[in-house]
Amino acid sequence: MFKVGASITLELSKSKREEAEKFKCKIIDHSQDHIYIDYPVKLNTQKTAFFLEGTQFQASFLGEDGSVYWFETEVVARRKSKIPVLMLRFPGEEELIRIQRRQFVRVDTAIDVAVQDKEIHFTSVTRDLSGGGLAIYEPPDINLFPEQQVNLMLVLPMSTGKYHYVEVTGIVVRSAPVKGSRNHSVSVEFININEKRRQLIIQYCFEQQMQMRKRKRL
Repeated sequence: MFKVGASITLELSKSKREEAEKFKCKIIDHSQDHIYIDYPVKLNTQKTAFFLEGTQFQASFLGEDGSVYWFETEVVARRKSKIPVLMLRFPGEEELIRIQRRQFVRVDTAIDVAVQDKEIHFTSVTRDLSGGGLAIYEPPDINLFPEQQVNLMLVLPMSTGKYHYVEVTGIVVRSAPVKGSRNHSVSVEFININEKRRQLIIQYCFEQQMQMRKRKRL
């Protein structure tokens, strides 16, 4: 699963900043329960960062199969080998969340969304969400059609307690009745999305997956 010298991205899981802090590091060694990394470098400043034991992160890396894997971790200890290293907790392969290349994790979630084009404007909630698109419940007096382009404003409640308002453009893919309901579900694919905004959506989906896994273990 891991290779010595492979890169890992760390993101502070409890950052109170408007934008999460991200760091790059390399795997120096690993065992069944731990990963040893060199001291992380902050992406936007390229400066080495120092963390205390107990600092929590969300980590991601590119696997040998071309998929991106996410997991939660924390600093267990600091060690001195040939170079100073941080020892991170590894929760095990069964706790990894896999995101295939060119595909995105889709989660069932109900968040507020505003939809508009030149002639319509309405608010709704999502049925599901991913980094590539979403499905929303269509109000009875609205009739969206395939290939219709719409502007969307998503309200993402993050685990930090902050709300991110993400504006994206999408194109309607299809509309279908919801089983056991009079409502219709409309699938929308994001187009020309800013990668920074996509990452916020992916981050939200990742957090939702982690919460669902924790609830199943209770």
